[in-house]
Amino acid sequence: MASLEIYGESRCSVCSKPIPVAAENLICPLCLSNKRYFAKGFSLFNYNKENIKKIIEFIKFYKKPAVADFLFYFKKQITLLDIFKNCDAVVPVPMHRKDIQKRGFNQTVYIAKAVSKITGIPIRYDVLEKIKQTKKQLGLNHKEREKNLSGAFKIGRSNGINSVVLIDDVFTTGSTINECAKTLKKANIESYFFTIATTPSVPDH
Repeated sequence: MASLEIYGESRCSVCSKPIPVAAENLICPLCLSNKRYFAKGFSLFNYNKENIKKIIEFIKFYKKPAVADFLFYFKKQITLLDIFKNCDAVVPVPMHRKDIQKRGFNQTVYIAKAVSKITGIPIRYDVLEKIKQTKKQLGLNHKEREKNLSGAFKIGRSNGINSVVLIDDVFTTGSTINECAKTLKKANIESYFFTIATTPSVPDH
């Protein structure tokens, strides 16, 4: 835990990715050139750091989802984030049922459980559902990721929900979060997001 460092650099005011210029309300090129359906979000760490990558691998692939509880070490920083103000629920980004059967669990649920306990905001599993089984995003460029996820989600029960924080493990191009937010917007639900890590730059392949 002592080796983990939260990003302290200047960030995009929309997606939270590090940007090189120190100034307020700057927006990164990715957010400027693409329609964002979420209001804003926050990622704690740099995914390119080996210790962060290892934590996410344990949560996601090594059947150790309880490792997500490491977030309690950063309770103070998380509770101060403005994305959680006036939020009705935290919503884990859903997986398709066939993918859950294959892996055995949805890692975002465990991250959301930790965030819910830290912030006191309830989890809602029924607000959003993934109805389309998509191929892996790894290796796809931004446009390919958007096409892959188009129409993948649908609204579930949304009564009494006006604002949510979507929970995921890593923010790369934001295609997954954005498609979720686009779906939620159809039900007049405002979306924010929280992820453990972000890639510092967007892959160009």
